[in-house]
Amino acid sequence: MTIKEIVDTWDIEEQLNDDFVIMMKNLKSGFSCSLCKHLHDDNITCDAFPDAIPNGIDSSLIDHRKPFPGDNGIMFEPKE
Repeated sequence: MTIKEIVDTWDIEEQLNDDFVIMMKNLKSGFSCSLCKHLHDDNITCDAFPDAIPNGIDSSLIDHRKPFPGDNGIMFEPKE
């Protein structure tokens, strides 16, 4: 393995760690598709995304309390 390949793996690890921190912050602040009143029973679609919830939102990496392209103006709202 070359030095460049080793450094590239560090970059990937760092990005994964950064993503994990973002996901945990979003979950801790109460954002999760599973807590949203718009989630459908199949757990892969919702009122905002009737075909499929984008992976970044579904994994809590993207906070859908803010507008997201294609969400039809529907954002996260907690279940009652």
